[in-house]
Amino acid sequence: MILKCSIEDENKVLSYIGEDYAKCLYLYLDLRKYGIGSDKIEVFIQENDDKEVVAVLLRYYSCIHVYSFDNSFNAAELGLFIEKHGFSMVYCTAQTAELIYKAMPQDLLRSASMSKGWVAQINAINKAPNGLSTMAQDDDFGQIVQLIYEDEDIGRSYKYEELAQQLKERNRSGYTRNMVIKNGNFVIAHACTNAEFDNIAVVAELLVHKDYRRMGYASEIWRDLCYRLLNENKEVYSFYYSDESRSLHKKIGFTEVCEWAKIVFSCDTEKK
Repeated sequence: MILKCSIEDENKVLSYIGEDYAKCLYLYLDLRKYGIGSDKIEVFIQENDDKEVVAVLLRYYSCIHVYSFDNSFNAAELGLFIEKHGFSMVYCTAQTAELIYKAMPQDLLRSASMSKGWVAQINAINKAPNGLSTMAQDDDFGQIVQLIYEDEDIGRSYKYEELAQQLKERNRSGYTRNMVIKNGNFVIAHACTNAEFDNIAVVAELLVHKDYRRMGYASEIWRDLCYRLLNENKEVYSFYYSDESRSLHKKIGFTEVCEWAKIVFSCDTEKK
């Protein structure tokens, strides 16, 4: 059974996750940042017949994040839940995603595509940055949104207006930070933290304008952002989906934590 959580359930949810938060980083950080009861998120638990928690679900905007410690959850029930609520994306470990994908209703399955990748952590930078990167200013965000949205992989996962709103909201609240490399006033590279809370940070949206690729800007801005976060004694994590990105992360010093996946539903992610 899938049940919506109330404020009183928050400790139960956090206890279920425990120290395994690297396998559900956005779920964990959004829960810690906003808390159950906030209008920013909705949290659900799935229980088995013995009333034991077997999965935690968190909705943020049109996305649903799923965590199950041992993948003993009811995948068919979860598939119906996803169909009923019309989520645009599902984020979870690859093993969890495979179970959900196989159990989804046929109508939902026809609109779904699954991408697999990795979650990785970095503990030390193997080369100091050269200082090309700067913190983004308010007037850079129009270019940042466009850069993200035009990316073939990352951009297809967002609705344009939702992306712009998320970026501005999280940056202003201090939950994220955005860095850029510019040629004059033109943003040629971008990287950010997608979530920060206490001593944990997730770095994301590493993008370089198509006319400036293969020039070292990706590794430079990525290294600079991670360098700053590690100097603040944060645990630094990243998600990536391509072999090229995997090579870049290993080059800088990341080590993999687990295999990751996202399921995207095309009917809900049509670009506007």
